[in-house]
Amino acid sequence: MRIFKQVVFTAFFFSICFFSIETQAHYMWLNVNDYTPAGKSTARFTVGWGHHFYNPVGDILVGGDRLGEIYLIDPSGERIGVDAVNEFQYESAKRLAPGTYLGMVKRKEGFSTKTTEGYKQQPRKGLKNVLSSRYIGMYGKAILNVGSPSGTKVLETPVGDALEFIPLDNPADLKAGDYFQFKLLFKGKPVAEYVNATYVGFSQEDDWAYSTRTNSKGLGEIKILHSGPWILKANHKAPYPDPEEADEYSFTSSLTFEVR
Repeated sequence: MRIFKQVVFTAFFFSICFFSIETQAHYMWLNVNDYTPAGKSTARFTVGWGHHFYNPVGDILVGGDRLGEIYLIDPSGERIGVDAVNEFQYESAKRLAPGTYLGMVKRKEGFSTKTTEGYKQQPRKGLKNVLSSRYIGMYGKAILNVGSPSGTKVLETPVGDALEFIPLDNPADLKAGDYFQFKLLFKGKPVAEYVNATYVGFSQEDDWAYSTRTNSKGLGEIKILHSGPWILKANHKAPYPDPEEADEYSFTSSLTFEVR
């Protein structure tokens, strides 16, 4: 039984500078070269950054000190390392046996304070002419099915990100016209929040193909309008406990997968 159905077509237009962690219009996601590779092959990734998922390789986050972790979780729940091929591309440290895997990427969390002189990557305490201050975190997941899928167990296990999508369906079992169900967690608890989704080829602007909102149990779903790579994105804000350091938390999470 589906959770619920809600479709809203919408468009988001952004005008902020590239690579600025302060801007919540920009978000991060994990690109996978092949979401359904054959068994005993490696997986390759790039880290998307910006708001141009219609061209997933258009905006690429260069590896560096702002990138926290990138790794895979295998069907048994074990972590697999990911090696840097170059400054843009990453590859699983070993060949992958058949099954369903979860790719993970995180940016380093930290403060971003807007002042009249620009943004400072530090708490507001000690700064002058502060306009606003946030503690920011960004996270991305990707679903891979290597050879034969192995269900949803690895997908449904939380990894502990401050904001994270929990897939309740395996995209390998879906086709265009079906509904993809998920849960959204904030610090391990269900959260009601808006979720936007789109697929490669929907638009060459900053449009979302589908928007919905999770319910009080964190449950939501999107309709798969078209085959191909998809992205889900959510942002959640909450008051920061120490107002001398920041005004709020701002966490952004994404999930990418492919429906064939």
